[in-house]
Amino acid sequence: MPSVIDVATYILELSKLDSEDGEYELISPMKLQKLAYFCQGFHLALYGAPLFPEAIEAWTHGPVCPRLYHALKVYGASPIAAIIDPDKINLDEREKNLIGMVYESYGQYSAAKLRQMTHKEGPWNSTWEGSQIPKDAMIRYFKSLLIVKAEDIPPSAPEEKKEILSILREAQTNGEINLAEFSEPVGSAANR
Repeated sequence: MPSVIDVATYILELSKLDSEDGEYELISPMKLQKLAYFCQGFHLALYGAPLFPEAIEAWTHGPVCPRLYHALKVYGASPIAAIIDPDKINLDEREKNLIGMVYESYGQYSAAKLRQMTHKEGPWNSTWEGSQIPKDAMIRYFKSLLIVKAEDIPPSAPEEKKEILSILREAQTNGEINLAEFSEPVGSAANR
């Protein structure tokens, strides 16, 4: 199982890929905390298990993972570079895909906006300050935010993709489906 440090480092790597100059984006410790929280919440909602084992607590400025806080406190409010060597990140492709989806959706927001989002609703509101946010509360809340199901996330292993393609081709051969129906152009009315 990856650690919160693996997740945070991968988020930083995504920010680097997302930047125009190949450098790390300006991600503060607060923003990284909130993004890690969203990753944990969506992983719990989709798979019923935590992405990382470390606890998340309700602090004044929102959800905080104490282990990540202690790793980042040397930065103060300054932007962060890699926490660990990116080549040593312990994440599988499914975990990377989920973190990528969270970063794509929430990485665009500032730390202050993400903090506001966690304060507005959700399990932080119903947890005593300094207490661990219950995983079952995170599951309920993040399930309410889902627009996809775990089985809708494309497989990441090449073997899984080949198996799905084989099943689809067989279904077309048997007249059960028409694969042309699955090839709508991106942005077409059918995909909206």
